[in-house]
Amino acid sequence: MGMRQKDYARLLRKPEGTAGLEVALTMNRLNALMYRHCFELLPSGPIRILETGTGNAAEASALLQSRKDIHYTGIDNALDMVSDGKKRLRAFAERAVYLQGDAEQLPFPPEHFDVLLSINTLYFMEDLKATLQSWLNVLKPGGLLLLGLRSRESMEQLGLHKHGFRLYEANSLCTMLEHAGAKACQTYQIIEPEREIKGQAKPMLSFICKGLKAK
Repeated sequence: MGMRQKDYARLLRKPEGTAGLEVALTMNRLNALMYRHCFELLPSGPIRILETGTGNAAEASALLQSRKDIHYTGIDNALDMVSDGKKRLRAFAERAVYLQGDAEQLPFPPEHFDVLLSINTLYFMEDLKATLQSWLNVLKPGGLLLLGLRSRESMEQLGLHKHGFRLYEANSLCTMLEHAGAKACQTYQIIEPEREIKGQAKPMLSFICKGLKAK
């Protein structure tokens, strides 16, 4: 994209302006496989889904198109992403809401959602345990939490750990989720297409951590 890694990392954290919209389009492509695996884990409906870090809502609109039994709420801290995403979700106005807000301090009542989905957002959370507890709080008893991230090794190869990203491995994140109050935690590894880094093709791995809120 012709920008410094530091600037790219900043825009991943909070996409803003024209460059932020371009980064979001790149993330749509790179995160599509992770989203597809998460969608396959969704229960049958009708269900209420909350997604934190929705970005431009490209995947949300695709999900709403394919599943008529879903009510969707998205929240993101970047106003430009929310504005762009709302345009994509207009066709689903009766089943979709998109808000600007802080994913670490959710403005929703307890036990409101059936599913909470978050793809590539935990890198930015200041207090992971408090965040996970907050996310579990808005889930109904037995509700599903789906967290998608790239592996520590893959993120280190990309060099993003140098710019304030908190990195996790699947097993350790699953343990943290259990400590926050989830049960029946499982992890799923995803082998992604190789990425060219400094002229060399490097393997990329991501994972999904799945947990249930205790009834």
